[in-house]
Amino acid sequence: MTDNLSKSIKSTDHELSWANRGLKGNNANDVKELCIAIEKCKPLKALRLEGNTINEEAATAIGKALAKHNEVERLIWNDLFTTRLKTEVPPSLIKLTQGLLTNGSRIVEINLSDNAFGPIGVKGLETFLSSSACYTLEELRLNNCGMGSMGGKLLAEALIACHKNSIAAGGKRFALKQFIAGRNRLEIEGSQALAKAFEIIGTLEVIRMPQNGIRPPGIEALTTAFLHNRNLRIIDLNDNTITTAAPKLASVIEKLPKLEIINLESSLIRTRGAIAVARSIVSHKNLQELYLGCNDMHIDGGLEVARSVKNMSSLKVLDLNGNCFGLDGIDEIRQVLENKQFLDQMAFSDDEGSDEEEEDNDDDYDNDQEDEEEEEAEDDEEYQEAEEEHLEEDEKETPSFVVNTNPMKQTNGFHFANSSSTKPSEAVSGLSNMMSKFDFNVNSTFNFGSSSTTEIKDGKWTTFNSIDKLEEHLKNDDQSIERAIKLLEDVWNDNSVSQKQSSSIAENTLKALHFSSSNERNFNERLLVSLGFIKDEQTGRLRRPINQHNKIYQTLIDIHQVLPKSTKNLLSIFLQNASREQHQSVTEMKQKLLTTIKG
Repeated sequence: MTDNLSKSIKSTDHELSWANRGLKGNNANDVKELCIAIEKCKPLKALRLEGNTINEEAATAIGKALAKHNEVERLIWNDLFTTRLKTEVPPSLIKLTQGLLTNGSRIVEINLSDNAFGPIGVKGLETFLSSSACYTLEELRLNNCGMGSMGGKLLAEALIACHKNSIAAGGKRFALKQFIAGRNRLEIEGSQALAKAFEIIGTLEVIRMPQNGIRPPGIEALTTAFLHNRNLRIIDLNDNTITTAAPKLASVIEKLPKLEIINLESSLIRTRGAIAVARSIVSHKNLQELYLGCNDMHIDGGLEVARSVKNMSSLKVLDLNGNCFGLDGIDEIRQVLENKQFLDQMAFSDDEGSDEEEEDNDDDYDNDQEDEEEEEAEDDEEYQEAEEEHLEEDEKETPSFVVNTNPMKQTNGFHFANSSSTKPSEAVSGLSNMMSKFDFNVNSTFNFGSSSTTEIKDGKWTTFNSIDKLEEHLKNDDQSIERAIKLLEDVWNDNSVSQKQSSSIAENTLKALHFSSSNERNFNERLLVSLGFIKDEQTGRLRRPINQHNKIYQTLIDIHQVLPKSTKNLLSIFLQNASREQHQSVTEMKQKLLTTIKG
């Protein structure tokens, strides 16, 4: 799936778009032209402000202009607070929507995606969400907002209040149809609270909550809510941890015949869960897309899925890539699906091969799950202190950053290891559970310690001693960060590259990158994964081995002046919390790096 969860389609002919103008609204005068355009636009059905940044004063002026339009229906305000402190967002949201509370507006869509305002941002939205202006709300997009479990709870309360208030008003009952909130660190408590809201609302057709660190208790709460929304067409729980909740989820899927898209990629449903899901969809007549890739699924599960869909005329897309079928297993699946038109589009390039241990009995499965949960609990405890330090620093000075606005887009032109997507670009399986604590997302896989994958003819690294050449290589597009980290890893992996050359290339790479608030967070995320500070469950839930500690640490010391401040803050946190190295020289170098970046 390549649709962008943060984006709103052009909704009406009566739309005023001020999108992507790079407007910096620091006062009323900065947004005067926009306000005049709002007042003149009649009728105004949709206001698109994405790709700009405003503060409270500018928001006040815009809100006053917008208050004159009770016909407005769609508020497309994703990516509107870049560079703003999180504390600036709530009053800005209140000012933007204040006039709509009383002018008789009937809002249909709200899109505030890619505004990393955290739980505090939801506080600025809750009054509006529970007001009469939102009784008609059908589509709510809050993708990549860093709400956290607390924000999820606040949001759920607002939605429940809206439903209750609409009933009390005696008019149109609140009937939300689409809820989109990927990459929000909702985890168990946030998802459970929202599940309760969904259960009460009962009119949802689309629920997309990928990459939220949701574990089985949260998944089970959501499945119960799904049953109360019989018109569901799309369920997207990609890159959460389903595991033992798979049977219950499958039993609910069976009772939702209107489903068109099911996305359970990178969710560890494993063979047993895949079999349950396969059996649940046998009678479905409307299913068009089924995503079960990267799920630690073995051939029994793959064949069960294939047999379930082989006569399903509605199905147009089936993704089973990144599982554990082996070459013989892949051939068997292809034979079962030989008459399906989508077979030629199916990829198995990231299959991890068959395994002799294929979850043969319940004890093995249960024991594996217990080990997994214990390890995840240990990791949560290990990073709690780092999280608290990060949040304290964040409250002081961190702007409201935006992370890659295309969460579902497959990575093109940037690959680690030997494939384009060892796991789908939207996730490294389960990694978001850990990364989400730092408002990170995972968009590509890493293979630190392997052979170089950058195409360097004749080993001539000297090409990258030129900033111009580096800028040409990085291309200044949405894949620049991936190319930069890939280049650094290859430099560090190549023993022929001297320390001086490594530092030179790294420094020029940082200078060639055009950092923005959105890709700076992206850079931090990928650097921490490549350095082994963040768990990569794709490698067996172990820390990624690093073989070039001294070279890497010295490089970071040499280039510390060009590292973004947020990068140094995070490195400082993780270096202090990292386990002790076996070699004294490495420990000393790590301490030297810590002292340098803190100094």
